Amino acid sequence: MNRLPNVSILLVACVFAAVLAGCAGPSADRKKEADARMRMGVTYLDQRNLPMAMQELTKASKLDPGNAEVDMALGLVYQARGDMSKAEEDLRRAIDKKPDYADARNNLGIVLAERKAWNEAIREFEAAAANVMYTTPERAYFNLGEAYRAKGDPANAEAAYRRALRANEQYAPAYVSLSAVFGRQGKWKDAASVLTRCVEVLPEYAPGWMDLGLAYLRLSRPADALKSFDKVLEVSSDPEMRKQAAGYMALLGAEKR
Repeated sequence: MNRLPNVSILLVACVFAAVLAGCAGPSADRKKEADARMRMGVTYLDQRNLPMAMQELTKASKLDPGNAEVDMALGLVYQARGDMSKAEEDLRRAIDKKPDYADARNNLGIVLAERKAWNEAIREFEAAAANVMYTTPERAYFNLGEAYRAKGDPANAEAAYRRALRANEQYAPAYVSLSAVFGRQGKWKDAASVLTRCVEVLPEYAPGWMDLGLAYLRLSRPADALKSFDKVLEVSSDPEMRKQAAGYMALLGAEKR
């Protein structure tokens, strides 16, 4: 008669132990393998070998289901494949697991901007940039500026680009986009000023010289434009950019004659 309670207690203990084992998470070896596969998947992604990237990252996810970095990497693969719905799903999953994951929030903002969900994208970029642990806030600020510019809000776009440059004075795309904001408003002196600073900080940045030359043309300063286009030929190896600069130089030379 006394045996039944003992059997019941033993059964409950076994079930409880099994539950604890299931909740314990992957072993150190599984985590190590997952990390290795994740790194390999990211390498394949960098090489644009998307099938192999997906294969490695899927295996990594099975080995370590709680790894937010794997989810983000999967989101980037789907984004590269053009499957924005899947990309958004994986990036949101990464953020659910790690709410302060700035890289994931920045990339989610990019995906949301792709479908013109500007307000949602802006919130994600702001959240990423506000994270004091984020090592590249200039990217989030730049993307924030791009979202505001696409939304038709030049004042906030300008502010975001300036914050990107305060975070990293050498972040070239912010100079170009900030000058474009001024150019669209007909403020070519301001655009030229921004681009002049750009080529002072980054003298080998050919797009900065090209846009500066175009700004000088708008300001009817052909001699300065000619120097800028000549600088493009000096620092650029891009055939299309060189062809464009040479074309402007030929046009200015003809006008000079």
